[in-house]
Parts: sequence; C-alpha cells; structure tokens
Amino acid sequence: MFRRREEIRERLLRVIERFRQKGATSPEKAMTTEELGLPPRFREAMKGRLGQVGIFVEVNGKYYLSEERLREVKEWLASRGRPW
Repeated sequence: MFRRREEIRERLLRVIERFRQKGATSPEKAMTTEELGLPPRFREAMKGRLGQVGIFVEVNGKYYLSEERLREVKEWLASRGRPW
C-alpha cells in the first residue's frame, strides 16, 4: 500500500511541475490538457478525488494549478502529521 501511495505522490508532483513549467498557475493562464501535454485520464481524475482536492482548477475546459490551494493542502497534511 505504501508503494502505491508513493507512486501516486510522484505522479502528482510531476503534474504539478508540468503546470508550473507551462505557466498555468492562474485562471488567466489556464491551458487545455493538450497544451499541458497531459493524458486524457487527467480529465477523468478531475471528476473524482483529484478535482475535489482543488489543487487543479477547471475554467471553461482549461486547467490551472492553484498554488494557494496546494499550500493549504500541504499545511493541512502537516498539521495531521502526514508527509506531503
């Protein structure tokens, strides 16, 4: 189980970095999954937990990384003694 969590974490970190590299970090700079070079499964994941967390935000079919929400999630995890 720990290995699976680590794989998910690594995948998430790569996606976060992709958004940052492309500059998709605000509603005005949102991009499509194609522009970001993300697989179609990203859109499917956004319909589940990934979308509920709110780190990635959809605006008119485009997505951006919410650095503020990412910080909040990291702080919440840290307050519960869970590593990011």
